[in-house]
Amino acid sequence: MSYQEYTTADFVNDESFTCYVKASDVQAVLFWEKWIHDHPSCLEKVNEAKEIIELLSLGKDPLKEQFYESLKNRIENTIATQQTAYQPVIKKRLSFFRIAAIITGLVIGAGLLFYVTKKPENNILLTISAPYGQTKTLLLPDSSTVILNANSSVKYPEKWDKQNREVWLSGEAHFQIRHIEEKNQSPVPFTVHANLTDVNVLGTVFNVDSHTDSTQVTLISGKVALRLKNQSLTLSPGEYAICKKGETVYRKKADHLERLTSWTDGRYVFKNTSLSVVCNKLSAYYGKKYMIRDKSITDKEISGTLELKNEAVLIQTLAALLNTTVKENGKEVYIGN
Repeated sequence: MSYQEYTTADFVNDESFTCYVKASDVQAVLFWEKWIHDHPSCLEKVNEAKEIIELLSLGKDPLKEQFYESLKNRIENTIATQQTAYQPVIKKRLSFFRIAAIITGLVIGAGLLFYVTKKPENNILLTISAPYGQTKTLLLPDSSTVILNANSSVKYPEKWDKQNREVWLSGEAHFQIRHIEEKNQSPVPFTVHANLTDVNVLGTVFNVDSHTDSTQVTLISGKVALRLKNQSLTLSPGEYAICKKGETVYRKKADHLERLTSWTDGRYVFKNTSLSVVCNKLSAYYGKKYMIRDKSITDKEISGTLELKNEAVLIQTLAALLNTTVKENGKEVYIGN
């Protein structure tokens, strides 16, 4: 989709555009200033998106209890504050209900859920989810980056603990953790809780898949320590471990890191992968049940790339790789026969 086709919601969800509005990235500012100048027909949507991002950045998050009341107060305060401030040409003030409607649409479309989970210190846990068939990139309060795979969610405290950063993962995610040190130069720990496995990291890049009852942790760079029921395990770059029910099943050197993390680029890359494993991954991604009707090909191995953006094209590719029929029927996809 080109930027000219963007809706207001698309601009709000675009990371580069958000960096431009917040002036947190020089390249983003330069790019978007020129793009907006060259596309005046999009100015209304751009200004609407800028206003929403600014409102979402004010004080407490508007997407919790008393959502509309708190949002309305923020809008009124913003209007009062900006009455004497410089106003860009043609900037159009949104009504409260229009802003609320747009933000509500963003929340539903992004699978963003907020609920109150009281921890001992009465901290609120926020949950962000990626819907079926889509991935989602988010920035944590410490500026660490998380890419959620489809049908995955991450939960983290609203008030970030400066001495101990932690998140709870359901599904699969790719993490790029920012290295932070305390005043005494000791690193601030970062922990990912997935099933019965705790992944302790400093500044590093890694992938965690907990879609099933087992958890696979793949380390791309840096260093992670896995905390299990009765043991601890440290991974080196290029290694991965599979844990089940809080115990290590096995660990090994990965000779195909690009395949294990290919989903972050919108594709699954397989090499000598059994069809049953492929079906499990596709079922989790699309929220449909991929079923093998021809049992003679259950253990057939697949090597190739499946693009995830268009499921219809993916089904055709899968049929070509298997040299068999693949038919979709509602929430079920039948392979063979």
